[in-house]
Amino acid sequence: MNKFLASLFGISLLLLYSCEDQYPDYAYVNFYIEPESAEYFNLNYGGRGWEYFEGGARGVIVFRRSWDNFVAFERTCVAKDCHGRLEVDETNDVLICCPKCNSKYIYYDGSPLEGSKARNLLYTYCTFFDGYYLWVNNCN
Repeated sequence: MNKFLASLFGISLLLLYSCEDQYPDYAYVNFYIEPESAEYFNLNYGGRGWEYFEGGARGVIVFRRSWDNFVAFERTCVAKDCHGRLEVDETNDVLICCPKCNSKYIYYDGSPLEGSKARNLLYTYCTFFDGYYLWVNNCN
């Protein structure tokens, strides 16, 4: 019986050890902007664009998919043991890149490109656009 309990305890420890937090570097976010404002020119460029914002662990990137559809990501790379600060690729603005580990993500849903060190989606913040204001906050 003691061997069984010891085995069960060992397996439990292994499971807990392998269950690494998928998104260790994100923080409380709750802000709103007027996306049509001239202050956010990049967000309005060609009806689709992006803009950096303060907040989160290393900042927030907001992308405009269409006039009324937005997505917001934490700027922390989710590749294992990296946690670099993400940047939008200036030559191809549909990619988000990590200068530290060279992982690349697609702006549309935060999925990593094949060949990237990253295996998980980027941490996504919730967005709500009421036609005038864009609200960005944590989803839970």
